[in-house]
Amino acid sequence: MIEALKNRIVKLAAAIREAGASADAAAEKDLLEDLERHIEELEARGGKVPESALHLVRPDGDSEVEDQFDNMPI
Repeated sequence: MIEALKNRIVKLAAAIREAGASADAAAEKDLLEDLERHIEELEARGGKVPESALHLVRPDGDSEVEDQFDNMPI
């Protein structure tokens, strides 16, 4: 199941790039929502999400890590 999810994520990421290149904003939005659902399911099952796909839905992923340190005493 994890490999099937990874394969679907890779295919969705490619489709999103194609939709972005053709300037089809509606299709790109729908694909991004579908990709996010698949990524969340893969993460819930303990799978590793391909970075190229993760970057599409969470382009500022490093800020999540940095936010953990915002409230740390100096």
